[in-house]
Amino acid sequence: MKTGEQARAIAEGADGVVVGSALVDAMFKSLDKTGKASAGTVNAVTQLVSALAQGVRSARRVTAQ
Repeated sequence: MKTGEQARAIAEGADGVVVGSALVDAMFKSLDKTGKASAGTVNAVTQLVSALAQGVRSARRVTAQ
């Protein structure tokens, strides 16, 4: 899963959501030419985590209603 919408859809019927490969992918795409973290690495991962968390939270709100 790589988007908040995907996280929401899965969280509606599951107890958890696995996002490890999406985090690795976001980090990998932000590395510089030498394979080291760039100025955007933390931001790229943080934005993805935020979007995925928002998706899971929105599914829980719907389920609770």
